[in-house]
Amino acid sequence: MDPKTIWNEKQNKPTYVVRDLLAYAPADVVYTSLLRRGVFKWLAARRKLIVLKDIWRDRITASIAEQKQADPRRREWLRGYRAGLEECRKEVRAICHGPRWEAPDHDKAAREWLDKYGGN
Repeated sequence: MDPKTIWNEKQNKPTYVVRDLLAYAPADVVYTSLLRRGVFKWLAARRKLIVLKDIWRDRITASIAEQKQADPRRREWLRGYRAGLEECRKEVRAICHGPRWEAPDHDKAAREWLDKYGGN
């Protein structure tokens, strides 16, 4: 596995981690560790961000349609509303589509491991 082949791996489910580690630890131990360390929470949060990104996309589309029918004052408000949604969606999208070969900025050991094995 390296920065190029990492994209071929399934991700975003605690179950995948459990399957990877079954030969070394019982499933209950791995699930408990993932839960204790917040991995469940952050994978759920990532999923919610993906859903939110799609909700914002739909709101942007709806505001464009509404803008065509709106009076001038409402039209200006909708333009600003849409611009705000577009900016937020772009930022969340960048997070969701970020690199997989990445570690949290506050985990030095993990970052060093990535550098060692990925040549970053």
